[in-house]
Amino acid sequence: MFSHTGSFTLWRVTPLLLFLFALLAGPSLELLAQETGENNGTQQVADTPPAPTAWWKREIAPNVVPIQWWRLVVGMLIIFAGLLIKKMVESYVLKWLDTLFHKTKTDYDEKIFEAVSKPLATFILIGAGHLAVYVLKPELSGIIKTSYTVAGGLMVLWGIYRLIDVLAEFLAETLARRDKALSGQFMPLIRQTLRITTLILGGLTILSTVGVDVYGIVAGLGVGGLAIALAAQDTFANFIGAFNVLTDRPFKVGDWIQIGDKVDGDVEEIGFRSTKVRTFGNTQLTVPNSIIAKEIVNNWSRMKKRRIKMTIGVTYDTTPEQMEELLRRIETMLKEDEGVNQDYMLVKFTDFGPSSLDVFLYYFSKSTVWKEYLEVRQRINLGIMKIVDDMGLEFAFPTQTIHIADEESAPAAPAKKSGKK
Repeated sequence: MFSHTGSFTLWRVTPLLLFLFALLAGPSLELLAQETGENNGTQQVADTPPAPTAWWKREIAPNVVPIQWWRLVVGMLIIFAGLLIKKMVESYVLKWLDTLFHKTKTDYDEKIFEAVSKPLATFILIGAGHLAVYVLKPELSGIIKTSYTVAGGLMVLWGIYRLIDVLAEFLAETLARRDKALSGQFMPLIRQTLRITTLILGGLTILSTVGVDVYGIVAGLGVGGLAIALAAQDTFANFIGAFNVLTDRPFKVGDWIQIGDKVDGDVEEIGFRSTKVRTFGNTQLTVPNSIIAKEIVNNWSRMKKRRIKMTIGVTYDTTPEQMEELLRRIETMLKEDEGVNQDYMLVKFTDFGPSSLDVFLYYFSKSTVWKEYLEVRQRINLGIMKIVDDMGLEFAFPTQTIHIADEESAPAAPAKKSGKK
């Protein structure tokens, strides 16, 4: 688990560290060569140096304080010691702990260990690097101390940031024990909230540790609070909408919802700003949470049963006895169908229509799944057709009968009377 990572880090970091030491120690090597030449009594030849050496002497060397050679050696040893310790910790200590945690019943100890192992290994190199720089440049102790504090704070922040996924998963599973429908719903929102909070608090803490006036920064944000509030009205409204969705729970991930006339589909994700809905046309709608908070949400997935309502018509030549038999046979069919909910149903002769005798059917399917609901409806419709055909009845359809009177039999128009008064 750690051997390949450690080896990769070793070969990736070593050239960078060597370059850093060459950059810091260049004037020291040059000074050491000059001292050696003076001690041997040899006169240095003032030849024109090559171009890279000339650039070094002109640009870099005047700005770098010469380093004594023994400091260079000690610094190099500290760096390699840090790399060696990091390698040993990854290869033996962390590997042993990883094997130990795999034997436990819970998975959370392994996840916690995996989250903190990389920041811990990196912190060893950071400590070795700062100690080596202190040996090389003791006069930079103030800068080194500040840098070490910031680097250490960043490593702690990195470790906490990696632990957020473990904490979010634990909280989601805890909520799921109370309500299985909530499993996985709160994971994205909880993770985003914890990450943002951790970054803000961690950043302010690091700044405060190195002497930055955090209260001044907060006060400065307060001065521009009005402008920020005006610009962030929609964002704040969406956040409140997300909070309402999570507290009131009008729907959850996976539910089929309908919002107004434009949103109709399955919920895929509930976020801070918006809720993503997958439509039946396989497109994805991003709905701001502020709109959801204002609209009426129809949650089709909360249906315990699904209603079927229809009216059929038979022709006027149907006798009363045939109508009674038709109603009885349709109701018996509904009671015997395994897909029909038996709590409540209606089969009634309700109206004398313009062209038919109307029979009203009202019942529910047990399943709310769209496909299963249609299968129940289809099965009942086919059964009604078979009953009507078996009884020798006919379905009525809108018709009109026009009677044309004969001219001879038509009554004569009354004669008009005329006269003067």
